[in-house]
Amino acid sequence: MTALEGKILDLLITQEEGIKASEMLRALRPRVSQPTLWRALNTLRAQGAVVVDGRARATRYNARARTNVAALRSRRMHESVAKLLVRDFSLRARALERLAKLREANPHGRRYQDRWHELLQGPLVELLRVMTEHSEMADALRKESPFGAFVAPSERKRIFESISAT
Repeated sequence: MTALEGKILDLLITQEEGIKASEMLRALRPRVSQPTLWRALNTLRAQGAVVVDGRARATRYNARARTNVAALRSRRMHESVAKLLVRDFSLRARALERLAKLREANPHGRRYQDRWHELLQGPLVELLRVMTEHSEMADALRKESPFGAFVAPSERKRIFESISAT
């Protein structure tokens, strides 16, 4: 690993939500050119040390050591469903029905299912916050979520393509 690659990883480790390339260029000392940064990022991606989230100007880079790719994809899918929930209140009722089916299929997930039930019965703001927040608790809760079925296949594909570890 080169010194620049080490500096990039050190920077990424400190950024909980990832960082854009333009922000990296401003933060790295001594300064590097954009092509030099791209080469280093591509090397780190090839090694599996960096995860890419998004495309074009919206691209953010995350340290793989800090980022669980599956959890990041799940959060992005829940962000997508959260946007739908704001516009379509019937999704809450459908999520409750789906939650009942999850309870039958996986009685061992009762702790998470109970929390989802509380959230679905409570204020929409709290539900949306938990669905989209970046925390270990929310990551664990999303593993037993009733909302996975509400992500359209095209949206799921877009999310999986936009978040790549290699």
